[in-house]
Amino acid sequence: MLQQRSSGLLLHITSLPSAHGVGDLGPEAYRFADFLETSGQTYWQILPLTPVDPGAGFSPYSSPSAFAGNILMISLEVLADENWLSVDDLAVFNEQPVQNVAVSEMAAISGGTAQEITAGPLPQAPNIMQVAWTKKRPLLQKAAKAFLSNADSAQRSDYDRFCGWQANWLNDYSLFTAFQEETGEPNWVHWPEDLRRRNPDALARHTERLHDRIETLKAEQYFFFRQWNALMAYCFGKKIHLIGDIPIYVQFNSADVWANPTLFKLDEEFQPLFVAGAPPDYFSEYGQRWGNPIYDWFEHERTGFAWWMSRLRHQMSLYSLTRLDHFLGFVVYWEIPVNEPTAKVGTWVKAPIEAFMHAMHRQFVQLPVIAEDLGEKAADIQPYLRHYGLPGMRVAQFGFGQDMPTSTHAVHNHSENVAVYSGTHDNNTTLGWFRELDDMHRRHLNDYLGIDITEKNIVDQICRLTMQSVARLAILPIQDVLNLDETHRMNTPGAGGRSWQWRLDPNQLTDEVVTKLLKLTRMTGRG
Repeated sequence: MLQQRSSGLLLHITSLPSAHGVGDLGPEAYRFADFLETSGQTYWQILPLTPVDPGAGFSPYSSPSAFAGNILMISLEVLADENWLSVDDLAVFNEQPVQNVAVSEMAAISGGTAQEITAGPLPQAPNIMQVAWTKKRPLLQKAAKAFLSNADSAQRSDYDRFCGWQANWLNDYSLFTAFQEETGEPNWVHWPEDLRRRNPDALARHTERLHDRIETLKAEQYFFFRQWNALMAYCFGKKIHLIGDIPIYVQFNSADVWANPTLFKLDEEFQPLFVAGAPPDYFSEYGQRWGNPIYDWFEHERTGFAWWMSRLRHQMSLYSLTRLDHFLGFVVYWEIPVNEPTAKVGTWVKAPIEAFMHAMHRQFVQLPVIAEDLGEKAADIQPYLRHYGLPGMRVAQFGFGQDMPTSTHAVHNHSENVAVYSGTHDNNTTLGWFRELDDMHRRHLNDYLGIDITEKNIVDQICRLTMQSVARLAILPIQDVLNLDETHRMNTPGAGGRSWQWRLDPNQLTDEVVTKLLKLTRMTGRG
């Protein structure tokens, strides 16, 4: 349960400014923590920290591991300061600087307009995630090898402790990744039979044979978690709490499914029988076919939800609060036969929510989570949230539809134990959202706020409304704080390569922004 009135900002680590392609855990992360402190904020919300998959568009919600860290977030500056890299090593990024590619810049590259780019396919513009992936990985490997060769006794002892503490996932993840790289076969179901079926002798043999590469991968994970813990300690020193994110599903081609196939609905050849998604609705004629394997919840329950408890314990050690993505899936989920090309054909299946919540409560007593309870079946979740005192989510942008008087997202219907957002990472920026509204929504906005709403005042009004809510926690995406339009959207669901590439310009965090945000925070009793 949320205890006091507070506020924070939503900005993923990779969206921080960086000279090395994507935002990282280096100096700009600390600068943003300072910005949060001076503007009166007490929370910093991010997206999942787990590794990204180039084949999945670098989405943080599609990862080859539910436990490992995203090595693209490792700061090269920090590694250079620690002498695991040289300054000359970092010069590779000066050859072709990796810059922020917003939709407006893509339009300039392709010769089109921002509106055309937003509506149509992504032009052949540089993918900054791909460029960073190509340039950073060799440097990270070099730094890891330098560490393994030259670490002093204290550093080596710290590394050995890390490997011991994280062995339950680190060993499988490292072997999984090393074998993918060696064979050039990313899909584990195509591996040799003995490794695919995890024959103990085969695992031991391949682990010994790939020892050097496995150690390098472990050292990279050590770098990541060491830098994350340093940033977390810095934030805590400034009384800034971190909010993380756990996607409910895992990627099929992941170390998690390979290491725990009995926890998923797979056939005898380890192929998925069903995949996850969402049924057709007002926004999607064919629904959403996400493609993630479905959990075998009966097996999870039989094991006391041991894998889930380990996952939650690991993630909760990294944050003060954790957002559980698609919380509906813990109550009831849409199961799509694997041979169906869309989500139109599927079945609602009940999950063992009572047993799962009871297991969580036994493990953690007070659950430091926020349940993402959005969507048409959100009402099905509420009894469980109320029973366990879990805060749900409200989104101010959603409160001006036909059902405005009774909508749970309308500010007058908010309760204290919720987290309210002006918008989320999956929504358009508030300015972009306003530009897309029909006449009914615009009329409701004018009537509700009592003024004539225009592009010049919509963002301030929605941010003010969000902060004025009775909800104890209010979160604003940094794009709304900066009054940015649709070309700065973080994610457009289903848009593939258009998403996840937005970067903050360091010059945008001005004294004027600090003063304005601090005034709003104090005025609404959140600072």
